Amino acid sequence: MASSLLLNTATPTFGELFTNGRTFAVPRFQRSYKWDEDQWEELWQDLIAAAENDKEHYMGSIVLKTHETRKHFEVIDGQQRLVTLTLFVLAAVKCFELWAEEGHDANANKERAQLFRGRFLRAKDAASLVETSRLELNRNDGAFFRSTLLQLRKPVSVNRLRESEKLMWRAFSYFLNQLQARFGAEHDAAGLSHLLDAASDKLLFIQILVSDEMDAYTVFETLNARGTQLTVTDLLKNYLFSRFGHDEHAIDVAEDQWIRITTNREKEFPKLLRHYWNSYHGVTRPPRLFKEIRESIKKHDDALVLLDELETVSVLYSALRNPDDELWLEVPAARKFVGEIDLFGVTQCYPLLFAAWQHMRDEFVAVLRMCAVISFRYIVIGKLNTQPMEREYVEAARKVRSGTITTPAQLFASLRSLYVSDEQFEADFALAKIPTPNNRELVRYVLFAIENQLSGNSRSYRSDGATVEHILPENPDEAWLAVFPEPGADIYRLGNYTLLEAATNRKIERKQIIDKKSEYLKSGYKLSSNFGWREWTRTQLNDRQRWMAKTATAVWRLNY
Repeated sequence: MASSLLLNTATPTFGELFTNGRTFAVPRFQRSYKWDEDQWEELWQDLIAAAENDKEHYMGSIVLKTHETRKHFEVIDGQQRLVTLTLFVLAAVKCFELWAEEGHDANANKERAQLFRGRFLRAKDAASLVETSRLELNRNDGAFFRSTLLQLRKPVSVNRLRESEKLMWRAFSYFLNQLQARFGAEHDAAGLSHLLDAASDKLLFIQILVSDEMDAYTVFETLNARGTQLTVTDLLKNYLFSRFGHDEHAIDVAEDQWIRITTNREKEFPKLLRHYWNSYHGVTRPPRLFKEIRESIKKHDDALVLLDELETVSVLYSALRNPDDELWLEVPAARKFVGEIDLFGVTQCYPLLFAAWQHMRDEFVAVLRMCAVISFRYIVIGKLNTQPMEREYVEAARKVRSGTITTPAQLFASLRSLYVSDEQFEADFALAKIPTPNNRELVRYVLFAIENQLSGNSRSYRSDGATVEHILPENPDEAWLAVFPEPGADIYRLGNYTLLEAATNRKIERKQIIDKKSEYLKSGYKLSSNFGWREWTRTQLNDRQRWMAKTATAVWRLNY
């Protein structure tokens, strides 16, 4: 039974793994080589300690999927360690070859190079006597590994290599440099041979053999204690591709699709995946995400459907992060609200937007505006807890997908609990503070929205040349400090901001309010030309911000 194979464990050394004609293949859908200098340095120190102390050193677990012959294995987990150890052996072989070329005990060093190649790197079939590599890498790394590294050739152009190929070349070079520094001065063949023997005999693995993909990926999900941790991206790719079995055509198609899904968004993919999954299945916490997907995707066709849908939402996800994305050529009115949602740093609404794009396309702009207004009231000004927001958006997404919600009015009714009331929003806005040093674009957005409401214009905070003027200056002089003895409480309040032409802003800098006001009244911006206060104290600041709050309530309002 497959479950019993989970108990089929052993503790071989690195050398024992590569005995009896065993060969290992990294499945083509496994992630490419990822280790960098931190891991190389750690492995190097482990090797030196094993050689000097003559003690076994634990290298972690390795999960192998067996075939009937028990001679060939797929590396489900542990490829980073096996590849790096192989690169170390290649560097050692290169050392022997270089010493032979330089005339240092040439015949003996050539023989040593051949001996260690045969011991770790080559396997020979007893029937055909054909030599093969003991280790085959995935589709991305395999050609470079076979044609360049195993042949101890230097790449024609390192800069043109893929990232994983560069890392493998750098790992090989790192170990070669370390070996030359430690043994090269004396051409210490005995010392280098002893280090290779220690690697063979003292590096100990826990080997877990499985024959069923489900068992393999149950173990794969939890065992990766050493090295670069597996992400949900790695886990999902490996699991989905395992659903295709040995259907090479299906794997080719899926791999092309996976590249389209993840290119330029690999770091963001776990978030994209979770938003997509939540829009169908309800709020799923990140630790549970892969488990739930695995439980749902059982068959070849399930994996195909998931990949198709992920490709669709990946395009939308990227567009939601960029108001200038080409996707919005289809829906130009969406750009304004996409820009706002992105400016607010809000992503809780993405599951709903994914669903609305598929099922409410004609009303998509209205849904975007609804999300923008709710987000501004709830998060930007209200500073409220986002957990209820995520839950409500996800539930609304599921209702959109089920057909329970088909109109913006129905959607607003579902999201009503997130819509801060006019009274509360006005009160919150009257006290709001947004510091410009880290939020200048957000402050500009707020001021231009109010400016456009006052003037009837449609100026863009992204392109208009106005500057943000602090009525109470950011660096007040003594005269200002006499009025505002603790200016830090007031400088970044919304009522202390106005819009002003750049030249005028530079001209007035830290002048007193009487001089500033005379320039404000000449401005082409209503926020400044309507300035009616003769002095500027906290009382006037409070009055002005309450006035702005009433205007803001009209700007950020939903009427359903």
